[in-house]
Amino acid sequence: MRIRTQLILAAFVLAVVPLAAIVTYSYHSSRRALEAAYKREADRLTQQMDRRLATIRTDLDQRLEFVSALPLPQNAQGGADVGNIVTVMGDAASFVDALDFEPVRDATNTQVEVPEPAEAETPSQVAEAPEVPAEPAEPGQEPVPAPPPPPIAPVVIDLPPITAMPRYVMSEEQRELIGEIGRLGARLGTGQLTPEERQDVREELHEAQEELRRVVEADRSRYDAQMQQAMATRREHDRAMAELRKARIATATAPAAVAAKPPAQAPKKVVVRGATAKDLQKAAEDAKKSALILGRKFHAPVLHQGQVVGNITARISPEHVIRRILGSVVDDRSEIPFAVDREGTLYTRNEEERARLEALGVAARASRKQSMKGIDGWLVSMSTDAQSGLRIGVARPVGENLDELRRTAARNFGLGLGLIAFALIGIVPLSNHLTRDVALVTEGAERIAHGDLMTRLPVKTNNELGQLAKAFNRMAEDLSLQQQQLVEQERARREQEVQQRLMHVEYERKTEELEEARRFQLSMLPKEVPRHRLYDVAVFTRTATEVGGDYYDFHLIGDELTVTIGDATGHGAKAGTMVTVIKTLFAGFGGTTSPAEFLNDAAEKIKRMDLGRMAMALSLARFHKHSLTVASAGMPPVLVYRTATAAVDEIALQATPLGTLSTDYPQTEVKLAAGDTVLFLSDGFPELMNDAGQQLGYGAAYAAFAAAAVAPNAEGVIAALADAARKWHGDAPPNDDVTFVVVRV
Repeated sequence: MRIRTQLILAAFVLAVVPLAAIVTYSYHSSRRALEAAYKREADRLTQQMDRRLATIRTDLDQRLEFVSALPLPQNAQGGADVGNIVTVMGDAASFVDALDFEPVRDATNTQVEVPEPAEAETPSQVAEAPEVPAEPAEPGQEPVPAPPPPPIAPVVIDLPPITAMPRYVMSEEQRELIGEIGRLGARLGTGQLTPEERQDVREELHEAQEELRRVVEADRSRYDAQMQQAMATRREHDRAMAELRKARIATATAPAAVAAKPPAQAPKKVVVRGATAKDLQKAAEDAKKSALILGRKFHAPVLHQGQVVGNITARISPEHVIRRILGSVVDDRSEIPFAVDREGTLYTRNEEERARLEALGVAARASRKQSMKGIDGWLVSMSTDAQSGLRIGVARPVGENLDELRRTAARNFGLGLGLIAFALIGIVPLSNHLTRDVALVTEGAERIAHGDLMTRLPVKTNNELGQLAKAFNRMAEDLSLQQQQLVEQERARREQEVQQRLMHVEYERKTEELEEARRFQLSMLPKEVPRHRLYDVAVFTRTATEVGGDYYDFHLIGDELTVTIGDATGHGAKAGTMVTVIKTLFAGFGGTTSPAEFLNDAAEKIKRMDLGRMAMALSLARFHKHSLTVASAGMPPVLVYRTATAAVDEIALQATPLGTLSTDYPQTEVKLAAGDTVLFLSDGFPELMNDAGQQLGYGAAYAAFAAAAVAPNAEGVIAALADAARKWHGDAPPNDDVTFVVVRV
């Protein structure tokens, strides 16, 4: 493929690939951001519906507690008692179709058997309770009337179906009165009061009930005006919603779904009547429906003189509860709130929304507790009520927005391709110009390849191709010069090879000689350490070159052990020669000669040998029971580890090596105890170098000996010292000979 074509293809690919990556990334990141925003909004709406459901439960419980504290009416002529019930129910009355009162037979809460009245019974046929006589009063006192008892037969209190009741807020005074009535009723039910105490409690109870009735009656006029206003507002809202529903297209209904619908028309007054068989059946059905939505029934006990005489139960309207939970329809909002109970019934705000969710399979998925992800073009958020198991959710269409996002990404990609195509038109002449200059370079390279080193290229520009032509010309000139130099270099190379062969032969000869010298020096060292009943001895040595300058030896005469360690100047054959001399002199060492006398005698003999500048540092130590006598000629101090104190003593004697000017060497004697360890070492250990060029030093060397001296035997001490040297210097040959001699008493 020609370079021009490669340039055009490279420019096209390098432009299209980043463009596609940017457009794709922009689309997916925008889609994730959009879906996240929709998801947060749906979750917020779902939480609002959860809070509405919890508020409805709390409100119903509180209102029934308020109602149970009021006297219940005996019939439709209940008068103020009927109005007071509606007043304290407040906006909770919009969720209640009726209140069912069911009496019990006695204080043990056993229910009475009530015959089912005929369907045609009227409120006036409800059995009325006999009048309760007043409690006898003490002489000179007026009798206190007893509070009226509740009905003795089941009673139904039908409430007006108003879906926008004003909120009635119970004052703190009313709450205190309700609590006081409950407390006094509990006292009357104890049966442990004297007639005088019972009369006092009845008076207090009567006063509390009358005060509660008076307070509620005082709020009646204000609440009635608010209720009339709320009913007028609701009628106007229902009229507007009816016109809106007429404009929409009705869809087919499914048998398994129920849409929240406006309540049926009913009388606008409170009706108190006897409970029929139909009422009982209707109450059971409503209780089942409300349990599916709210999770339980809502009832409260009714007390009379401290005894439970019945229960009042709210007959919940599921349609009104669902309408409150899901909220009203707003034209500018596209989300669809819904709820699904445990039996799989779907609740929506209207039939149109229910039909859309049925088509998407939301109800089927919710009833099977499947995930709502993967619904094409829709985002669904759900939560489950813990008490009722009601699943509340919000479905929001996102397909249109995602389609618009895809179309925008496609338009941007097409626009980018158009700009790239326009740019390619300018790349074609530029590539032709570049390839023409490259052709000249190719032609010159072919001529040089055929041996024409005098070829030169014309330099027409100062750009990279012009610089390439100049470099090509310099290369051709250099090649012609190098061709001449190659002959001379080849001749020099051959001469160098001859010299290297001669040097290799000489190196092999010297290596063989050094190996022989190394074997000879090693033969100067003891083959094994002496075994002594009083002393544990171990040694270690490592040379820096083939022939090292360190030396050690032993003499064993009776209970006396003599140890010598030395370090000849330099390395190689000269050091080996000095070691041989000292080995010969030490072989004649006797037990009657002191270490200092031996060093003085050896110094005189080495000077008479006239060995030039060769010298030997040497330490000589004699062990006799628990006594150590040491003489030194320029060697590092002898170290003694005291087991009793875990301290290291230093035996340092100032003197010059053998073969120098000095011929007078001092000696010293120290006492040893059982377990003490003596270390003789050459200067190679403290002078070891690490990778950074730093010496170990005598302080670190003494510390290493103190740490190693706790080993159980001399071999353990040697192993610890050798490991310390390896950690500091590594596995390479040391820069100087390293020798240790360890003697433990």
